[in-house]
Amino acid sequence: MAAFISHGQRREDFREEFLTCSICAESYDNDTHQAKCLPCLHTYCKTCLQTLAGQRPKFNCPKCRCVVTLPGGTVDSLPNNFLVENLKEYRDLFNVAIFCGSCDEENQAVGFCHDCGCFLCQKCMDAHERLGLRLQHKLSSLTELQEKKCNPTTQPHQCEKHSKQELVLFCKELNCKTPLCAVCGLVEHRGHELLDITAAVNEVIADIQQSSARVSSRNEELAEKRSATETLQGTLNYNFVLKRTAIQEHEQKLIQLIKLQCNTAQNHLDSLYQTQTGVLSSTLESIDSLSAQMLSACEYSKHACETSNPTLIFAAQDQIMSKLHELEETVQIYLRQHQRRPTLFSKMRIIQSQQILKIHFKVCAV
Repeated sequence: MAAFISHGQRREDFREEFLTCSICAESYDNDTHQAKCLPCLHTYCKTCLQTLAGQRPKFNCPKCRCVVTLPGGTVDSLPNNFLVENLKEYRDLFNVAIFCGSCDEENQAVGFCHDCGCFLCQKCMDAHERLGLRLQHKLSSLTELQEKKCNPTTQPHQCEKHSKQELVLFCKELNCKTPLCAVCGLVEHRGHELLDITAAVNEVIADIQQSSARVSSRNEELAEKRSATETLQGTLNYNFVLKRTAIQEHEQKLIQLIKLQCNTAQNHLDSLYQTQTGVLSSTLESIDSLSAQMLSACEYSKHACETSNPTLIFAAQDQIMSKLHELEETVQIYLRQHQRRPTLFSKMRIIQSQQILKIHFKVCAV
């Protein structure tokens, strides 16, 4: 079955980097390099994640350093990234020779049957014509597909329980939350709250997009805090150099008299600098980690909304929404904490020249 690609996605939007592991640079496949999605929504191949995890039940994401707990104790228990398979099939429609999926002769495909859900070679296309299936089955040439006049990825998905029944409804009951055909809706889900599947998909996409927008706006606030922290780091560096120079100059003038006192002052300065630099570095690392998670989650959410079929978007809804809500709450808590500790962002005590000079003058007076 071909992948689901939204009407708005153009061929030029596709990027090959989505189909390769950023650690080993190998293309994703359905074997050792299967694409696995972490809770932070970053994706790597199974082999690289097995190397990272080793025998541990937890490890850190290589990009955002988010702690990953393996749900089943192994990398295999992590969910597959369904977007990768979608994009691979979308790419293959344009760049790779497609073979007939209806016969065993391995002939190159020239068309697609929307009812059979597979590509057809010329012989199988002719067979559809001869057997009269042309009157019932919708056929499209490969050229039409590539020109997007008729895209096989937009064909209705069928119910697994009732053959050839399209998925047209969605059950909103708490214990259901699943796409349905009309038969399932009338029989197995009678009395449940049912929605048209298109409306249900639009609701899910709207929820994801709204959460993604909120997370994105919070990331702008983080960027402002990062800028303020960098300014403090620059001021600290400048004062450090200034005071160190003052100490060294004073040491040269009074080398014999106050050598011990100058060393004490310099050590004190170094200690203050290391302490304050540690606080600022920790703040920057936390901001960068949160920012990387938020940007990745928003990008992942965008591609999920653009490229997923109804079944897959419902399957990924909980994971995506859970991560977006988690990030939103994490940023709110983080920013609240730092508002209660303004020393990290706006009132950190920078070493003043008077402190060093006061020490020196006091030493001279002694």
